[in-house]
Amino acid sequence: MARLQLPPVPEGVNPYLYIERYLHYLFNPLPTPGFAVRLDVLWALMGYGIVMAIFYLCLMAVEYRRREKRFWLWRLVSRSNGRYIVGNQHALFALFSLVSCAVLLGYNNSFLRVALLQTYQDRAFFWRSLVWIPLIVHAWISSWSNLQASILSSQKATKMHILAPTIANALYIAGFFVLVPVIVLDVYSAYAWTRTWDVGMTLRRTLISLGQARPNDSVQAAEAAIAAQFNTVADRLQFFIHMFQAAHALYAFTMLVVIGVNIGGLGLLFTLRRQIEFNSRRLSSQIRTSSQQAHNSSSAGAGSSIGIPLASPALVPSSSALLSESPHSPHPLSPCMNGDRTPPKQMLLRHVFFAGHTKEKDNSSETTLRGRNHMSVGELKEAAENTTQAGAANRQQAKQLLALKKVEWDLVVFLAAIVVMATVFLALALWLAISPSPVYSSWQTMEVSFYLVPWMYLVGVDASLTFLTLNSLRHILSSSSRLASVIGLHGRQVDPRRVSVSGLTSDELESDSFSRRAATAGVVGTMSRVHEEEERAGEREHVAVEMEDRERVETPSGTTASV
Repeated sequence: MARLQLPPVPEGVNPYLYIERYLHYLFNPLPTPGFAVRLDVLWALMGYGIVMAIFYLCLMAVEYRRREKRFWLWRLVSRSNGRYIVGNQHALFALFSLVSCAVLLGYNNSFLRVALLQTYQDRAFFWRSLVWIPLIVHAWISSWSNLQASILSSQKATKMHILAPTIANALYIAGFFVLVPVIVLDVYSAYAWTRTWDVGMTLRRTLISLGQARPNDSVQAAEAAIAAQFNTVADRLQFFIHMFQAAHALYAFTMLVVIGVNIGGLGLLFTLRRQIEFNSRRLSSQIRTSSQQAHNSSSAGAGSSIGIPLASPALVPSSSALLSESPHSPHPLSPCMNGDRTPPKQMLLRHVFFAGHTKEKDNSSETTLRGRNHMSVGELKEAAENTTQAGAANRQQAKQLLALKKVEWDLVVFLAAIVVMATVFLALALWLAISPSPVYSSWQTMEVSFYLVPWMYLVGVDASLTFLTLNSLRHILSSSSRLASVIGLHGRQVDPRRVSVSGLTSDELESDSFSRRAATAGVVGTMSRVHEEEERAGEREHVAVEMEDRERVETPSGTTASV
């Protein structure tokens, strides 16, 4: 930015008063029409974000209490090579949304006083500097939670240690220490602006006094009279701008790191989708096989129920399943292995029903077969709500797949919101770090630089919290309630003990079968078992991102089937 210069003074005017008015408009730019209305809209968005964040946190607390679990923010995940720090993604997202919206309230109030009421101008950059800190912390925590889950799930799937726990934990904690120089620069920039404002106000008072005492001085005489004070103001303003540029250069670097971490977190989304596709094909094949066997048995005039021994053929080639490549880590939804690593035979009690009116289509076409193997959300809900004995073996898998579908959509929302906002913030930070002069040339560009990111953040956070809340209510509300009908929840009520509103970072889901076996898996464990450690108090340390693993379901006839 060019150094501050005295303006050209036209002939016939009081040079002192002309220069004073120039400095007044330089330090007090007038907002464009409609700025007050835009502030009111921002007030509403901030209030809505605070209310939704509190409501979502309360919803999570109620859900944890119903499942008799402790609410948590960070936990350690055990692996063979150490323990990883993993955050509760949804709880931290809601918590920092609440904090950021509260800080934005102060930011908005500061602009109201400075721009509209023309007061407290010396403190203007205190809030303008502070507001970015919770936004950056929010982006870092959410981004690292996704990356950490991706690393842990990939380690189990590939049997390779991508990142040692010491390094991963150090990088996670180091991200917070990177903010220390940013905070120091922000505070010092705000202090530099206060000093600049003070000397500027002193110069303006001097100009007013000289303008009243010496109105007939020439331009050259006026410039000579105020040269020392004007140079002091120019020096202070130049120093402030350099600090301002340095702070935004660090902002740009931080946003590059956040974007890179989220690109790494995309691996979690791809891994999760592969698991959903694999298990969806497997479950579809099992349902189709059991239905065909039940139909054949009913056509042969069998009794009301028969025991059908099922072998365990490979439903899908091992290359199509991420976790089935290794014999030591079967898929969580695959049949359990016995001691000699061979799948045990399954004995399912099938209920015979007459489906003569349903005609099976020819599945000779490979395209048709693939289409039938893909199960929609509606089909998964139907399988999860099937209370017949014939559907007992597939009910648990369908519930798990529905939970994974919820996690998948939550993850898409997080990644999209964080990457878009980080990219915009990166472009804005580079603009302010490289060439801040055009930014302060007009109020329009100033408003863009100061309010573009808050606008995007508030809209994105409010939309995300709304989606997460509705997505959670759809899983825990009774289908007979009026609110459930409003948000489009149909069908049977989902067991609240088996459904978590925590999504990517839920605790383990409790088993409701005859034999209760505690199991942990997540997006850290949607693909694998997580080692548990018994605490002295009798509680288990759960994985930060957990889903239900396999369990043995006992049928009324005494036979068992792995689900």
